[in-house]
This record gives sequence, structure tokens and C-alpha cells, in this order.
Amino acid sequence: MRSGIQSLAFAALFVSGLDLWLSGQQRLVLWAHLLIGLGLLVFLVPWLTRHVPTSLRQSRRRAFTNLSWALLACWTLLLGSGLVMAVPALLWLGGIVWFPQRPVTEALSLIHFWSSWLAAGGLVLHLTMRHWVWGRKWN
Repeated sequence: MRSGIQSLAFAALFVSGLDLWLSGQQRLVLWAHLLIGLGLLVFLVPWLTRHVPTSLRQSRRRAFTNLSWALLACWTLLLGSGLVMAVPALLWLGGIVWFPQRPVTEALSLIHFWSSWLAAGGLVLHLTMRHWVWGRKWN
């Protein structure tokens, strides 16, 4: 149930992020993206701290282990850049108006955008290698 909710949240974030990237800054979509992202972060970090050490101990396939580390790096970039970009909005809620310089904002935006694509592709590949068995009959 938990990973299903996390997957739905990631899908909503991916779609809303693409909408923001392509259509511009729509206030409602931006706030929904920010709040869902913070919610996913709260659910994802404790889950990862339990999942990663256990899974690494049990992993017997080198390619799967390497892919998992690369996926974790992508998610770290994605969540970290998202958190840093959320700081001005959170400060604004506290009554402080502050924005980083434009090159910083553009770099964070590019990191966030491309790491989301890598995280999405890596997550599908990770789940394919780990959880989905091809040719399995569903009864």
C-alpha cells in the first residue's frame, strides 16, 4: 500500500512538473507540486532508510546493485534540488522575500528536471528487475 501511494505521488509530481516546465508558473499546480513533493519526501526518506540496507544485503546481482545505487543518487539529486528550490516559497510563507541568483535557480531547475527523468526511468527498470517477473501468470 505504501509503495503504491509513493508511486502515485511520484506520478503526480512528474506530470505536474512537466506541466510547470512546459506551461509556466501556474500557482495552483506549483503549490500542489510543492506540497505533494514535501509529502513524498516525508514518506520516502524513512522508507528508504529501512529498504536500502536490507536490500543491499540481500542483493545477489551486481547490475541490480549498481542500478540501485545510481537510482538512489538520482533520487538524492531530485529531492535535494527540489528542497532547495522550495526554500524561497517556504520563506515567503514566513514573510521573507528572498530568491537565489538566476544562474543558481536555472541550474537547480535543470538538475531537478533531468534527475526526474532519470529517476522515473531508473524506477521502472529497478521494479522490472526486482519486483516484476516476466511471463508470470496472474491468477
